Amino acid sequence: MVVLWKILMVLIQKKRILANFLLVLTTILWGTTFIITKNLTQEVPIFLYLGLRFSLAIIGFLPYFIYIKKINKKIILYGALTGLIYCLAIIFQTFGLQTTTAGKAGFITGLSTIMVPFLTWFWFKKKLKKRIWLAVIISVIGMALLLLEGESGIIGGDFLVLICAVFCAFHIVLTDKFVRLVDVYLYSIVQLTTISLFCFGSSFLFNETFDLINVGLPFWLIMIYMGVIVTAGTFFFQNWSQQHQGPSQTAIIFTLEPVFAVIFASFIIGNETMSIVGWLGCALIFIAILITVLKNNEIINKRD
Repeated sequence: MVVLWKILMVLIQKKRILANFLLVLTTILWGTTFIITKNLTQEVPIFLYLGLRFSLAIIGFLPYFIYIKKINKKIILYGALTGLIYCLAIIFQTFGLQTTTAGKAGFITGLSTIMVPFLTWFWFKKKLKKRIWLAVIISVIGMALLLLEGESGIIGGDFLVLICAVFCAFHIVLTDKFVRLVDVYLYSIVQLTTISLFCFGSSFLFNETFDLINVGLPFWLIMIYMGVIVTAGTFFFQNWSQQHQGPSQTAIIFTLEPVFAVIFASFIIGNETMSIVGWLGCALIFIAILITVLKNNEIINKRD
């Protein structure tokens, strides 16, 4: 009996190790999206790019289309609502990336983690802990340093990404509630479909033009990476991992996303630079995010 228990514990531990690896991999993949999106949208119209990205992500969910008959009004309503909210978040972020750096955008987007407790307090009357207020003070100081860094100082793109963070916080809170009520895979398909239709519709409305027929293979490889691997793939990584890892550990690992965003934007894919003031601002925001999720068993984790 003791031997069986030890074997069981080893298997559980291995799954937790794999879960941690996949969660870190998820944050790495998310971290690459900022600089890739910034570079790609210098040539590709924004709404067309987002439409392609999220429609390709639906390919990752093809195995679940056999359950499409189980879809109902509740799934469609919840999925469409959160899909639209996330769509607005990603639109504001992408437009913001046109004038701000990918590294700054990663940390500003990360502020959504600090906004979540306030939304849950407003809607569900959950009492805010003192460390949340401490995190807010630190993040505000960090945000001020980040906004004022560099010769250009405060720029419009920073505020657009900040609006993105607000929408992300709303998306996190609502998704956490809805996935407990409906089939998560069908719900995600509705979300992705909503985003794709909205972006393609906006692209048509604004008369965006781009020669998709004559673009080279590298373009489609990047789009497949952004759609299938980064968007759909990380969804599966996260959902499998969270079955074998607690929410607090998951949330702590996810604080690495803005860190990887800066690493890829400054040292691997891009060559962005930031002043000492900017780095200090990033450090303070990272500390604030970490304070928010540390020892918080009720943290609501990111999705998509």
